Amino acid sequence: MNKWSLSGRVLMPEGIFREATLFLEEGGVAGIQPGLDLKADLVTPGYISPGWIDLQINGAYGFDFSRDGSTVAGAAERLPETGVTSFLPTLITSPWEDYPKRFKEIKEAMGSRVGAQPLGIHLEGPYLNPLKKGAHNQDFLRVPVVEEMLGWVDTSVRLVTLAPELPGAREAARWLHAKGIVVSAGHSEATYEEALEGFRAGIGWVTHLFNAMRSLGHREPGLPGAALTSTIPCGLIADGIHTHPAIIRLAFQAKGTQGITLVTDAMEAMGMPPGRYKLSTHEVFVDDNSARLADGTLAGSILTLDQAVRNTIRFTGCSVEEALMMASTSPARVLGLETKGLIAVGCDADLVVLDESLQVTHTFARGHPVYIRDRNQR
Repeated sequence: MNKWSLSGRVLMPEGIFREATLFLEEGGVAGIQPGLDLKADLVTPGYISPGWIDLQINGAYGFDFSRDGSTVAGAAERLPETGVTSFLPTLITSPWEDYPKRFKEIKEAMGSRVGAQPLGIHLEGPYLNPLKKGAHNQDFLRVPVVEEMLGWVDTSVRLVTLAPELPGAREAARWLHAKGIVVSAGHSEATYEEALEGFRAGIGWVTHLFNAMRSLGHREPGLPGAALTSTIPCGLIADGIHTHPAIIRLAFQAKGTQGITLVTDAMEAMGMPPGRYKLSTHEVFVDDNSARLADGTLAGSILTLDQAVRNTIRFTGCSVEEALMMASTSPARVLGLETKGLIAVGCDADLVVLDESLQVTHTFARGHPVYIRDRNQR
């Protein structure tokens, strides 16, 4: 079916629900009619949200993008189960010689029209501070040099996380920003002033706020303090493990819906049973709640984006509307996407249908149903 009609409580661009009926055609929202239509193809007693966008996901369902970029296609097929309609496959710090192959593999995988849409690559590293490396391999870290980034403009790199205090980082941020690549601050020991200098140089996002960065101090606020008191949006892993629920509430109170983008930072064990897995070159031990290296260091997460939405409501007391916008509208703004993250005529028909308990029942990507709960039970 090339045309669909959906009726229910629709999250409108102004951030409120209205009963409406959507008409999907040729991959876009062709019309919006006020009120419910019980004859629509799909009528829900729950909610209809813009499709969710995960800006940081390292792998899922047994796939690790840093080891094999072609697995992005397999993950894309299943991510709609969790409400994800678009995502940035994320490569963690890797041997320098591996990047061209990963770029090629992911670019080819992006050609698939099945499932969620990969929007480009998020390079989390190798330009990170060794003091805040987290689960990244220190042997492969390096300082940023613009000359070695020249080929990225012709690849699918969409976002780069770097530590703004490193030598050459601000020059790199200015250059990447000028080329239309989003720059994020993360894995950083930056002081408050160094973080602000990075923001002025073109850094437009903060990678997993509070994690792998200098702690928020009352005399030296560091990168977290700069992020909380600026207009720069921040990624947040709302699993209650990476960041305490009270700190998630603090971040929401400081930044609001436009300042928070929910991310999973998921690794290949997301959607898989507990056991031993890989994150790039590291062995990771996964239980029912977290993924860790042998020394206890957190190594990505097993969080799904639908769980992050539910957690955020529980941790912060925010409204359903606000949580949904942090998973859809806010990340779309980070990437400068005008036709995603909103439900409006002319926008892409990327939609998540949720029941009243905020469980995903249907996901549409580019106008096509890519997940139907009763049909896709696994």
